[in-house]
Amino acid sequence: MSRRHPIWYGIGVTIIPLVVLIVGYFNIHPEIYRGIPQGFGSERDSSRSGIAWDEDEKEDPPLEYVSDSFEGLYISTERVSVTSFWSLWNAPSSEIGYEWRYQVKNLTDDDLRISVEYELVGKHDRVFARSDAYEDAEPGETVEISGKGRIDYFDARQVLGSSWGIRRRPVPGS
Repeated sequence: MSRRHPIWYGIGVTIIPLVVLIVGYFNIHPEIYRGIPQGFGSERDSSRSGIAWDEDEKEDPPLEYVSDSFEGLYISTERVSVTSFWSLWNAPSSEIGYEWRYQVKNLTDDDLRISVEYELVGKHDRVFARSDAYEDAEPGETVEISGKGRIDYFDARQVLGSSWGIRRRPVPGS
């Protein structure tokens, strides 16, 4: 007759459920191990980028691109309500808050309202997030247009760079 050791019962009854609960805890609290993805951010200046003017504005452009950049500021994770053992396996989503900055110089003799649509892009020019903002610029003035946005954590890991669109018009009422 074989005799079983009580220690094996202790392992089966306490340690295995404890390990499962610890793994579940880390699953519902990804803020412990999630951070802003490495490489999420970019900075460019006029030596690497510029505004693509059409033929009639190429000789005398109204704006001069100076620089643009974006960076991750923080990560936020939704709160999970654990109502059962199975709730431990539903990982919450996280988002990254980011800020972008765009500098441009008004080369005209008029006050201009300059608006920028900033995009975070990945492979094959896939757009993951968009944000827009505007600033008024006096003649000869360089302005910094900035905005903030949020992007899903898993999308942020796929971002390779940025793109932007720019528009200008006279300042209303001037």
